[in-house]
Amino acid sequence: MNVIWMTRLEKETTGEQSAGGLLSAGEQEGKWLVLWEDTPAGIPSDKTADILYEGAVWSEMRAALRAGVARLLSAGYQPALGFIPDMNLHERRMKERNEWIHCYADLNRNDTLYELLTAWRRDQAVASRRAPYWIATNRMLRLVSTYIPHTEEELRQLPGFGESKVKAYKDSILRITTAINRETEFPLDWVQEKVPQADFLKWIYEQEELKMNQELRRLTERRLLLEGIQARTDAKELMNLLNIDRRELMVRIEAMSGDGYDVHPFIDQELQDVPLKEQRAIEAALQELGGEYLKPIFAQVYGEEALESAGSELQKRYERIRLLRMKQGDRQAAVTEQPKTRSKQDKASA
Repeated sequence: MNVIWMTRLEKETTGEQSAGGLLSAGEQEGKWLVLWEDTPAGIPSDKTADILYEGAVWSEMRAALRAGVARLLSAGYQPALGFIPDMNLHERRMKERNEWIHCYADLNRNDTLYELLTAWRRDQAVASRRAPYWIATNRMLRLVSTYIPHTEEELRQLPGFGESKVKAYKDSILRITTAINRETEFPLDWVQEKVPQADFLKWIYEQEELKMNQELRRLTERRLLLEGIQARTDAKELMNLLNIDRRELMVRIEAMSGDGYDVHPFIDQELQDVPLKEQRAIEAALQELGGEYLKPIFAQVYGEEALESAGSELQKRYERIRLLRMKQGDRQAAVTEQPKTRSKQDKASA
């Protein structure tokens, strides 16, 4: 392997020999590799190295490398030279008070209360027709379930609960929390003293590993989606490939189109059974009304009464508008930003 980066990591053990190994990244036969090889006391072994990544995409390799570093650091390994570029997260995050508050919450969550809060969030999401994460993130619910605020002022002290969230949900949240006794108090100045530094560092690196694994998954899924589109894979197969529903597939394809990637094979495939007259009507409405809002386009093309159609038919028609909006946007971009678009497409095929 043509090694482009390598470092040794070690950790203390109870035995005479220290545990350690080599983490490396390099290129071999046209593929990027990220490897972890156990080498106690620096002595090479016959054990096969663990492959953390094997593929052709540079950005995926970098994400896998950083995730691997974070996993090893969270397991207690430390770089033999004392630092790894971009990975000494604790030096800045130890200074951030909210990090300690989140760490303590993750390590001391009240699971019973957390389940009550997730049920509350689900009810709020249904009532307001919004996504659950818009009501409150999992991190915010963990904070509430750990610190159990009993007053509006205490709720405001939790990271993420700004003025709008407190105003909208304080009554329903406090109705749940005030019925539960707690062992801690506000303000939360005591938190840092309650979390051992070793536990905090382990938590930081676990968070970084999770973040990098999510980034690797995002990059990998985007590549697979782009390859599937170029191969004219149908929507059902793409959904199965990525284990997502049709709504999420459309969201991802729209995002890729907005970033300048060529999604025309998918658009053309999805529109092949749509009558040409209907396509022309949608294009004319988009040209006249603009594409910022879909409902006026829908009403002009299909009529106001069609807005009361069954869910599946409604979704199908909205999808057609979104597909043609992407197609029209690409045509406009080709005129005004042709060099930029070409560059992004070149990157996608690289």
